[in-house]
Amino acid sequence: MFDTLRMLIADSLPAVPDLDPPIDAADIRVAAAALLLAMASADTQSRRDERVVMLRALTTWFGVDQRGAMELLEAAEDAWRAGGTTDGFIRQLSEEYDPDQRLILADLLWEVARADGWLDARETALASQLTRWLGVGPTAAAHPPTGG
Repeated sequence: MFDTLRMLIADSLPAVPDLDPPIDAADIRVAAAALLLAMASADTQSRRDERVVMLRALTTWFGVDQRGAMELLEAAEDAWRAGGTTDGFIRQLSEEYDPDQRLILADLLWEVARADGWLDARETALASQLTRWLGVGPTAAAHPPTGG
């Protein structure tokens, strides 16, 4: 009886579509999300603000909805736990992203760094280093607008 009831309920629920394209460990978006996570961890301030900025960046630039953005961050966390390295992620991004894509990612790194409203020395150093390693010059996000 319970099996029949479960089947009826399952059949009445809307299907959750799979992500298109699906996310796997070699997905370039995972490497980009891994760098965003590294940036979010650069300071000891609240990661909530950084997470909001990362989710918005992923939904805006990486072709995923909110659920897909969360899955990308989970895959990126898994990649770090599985022994992923900054060098490895940078290498993959340098090989697969064109200069404009790397520039956008560099700007996103700076957005994550600024998510809590200020930049500390560690965030500035890491964002500058990652931007350099991505092979892009100083980005517009690296320079805050001045009042005037």
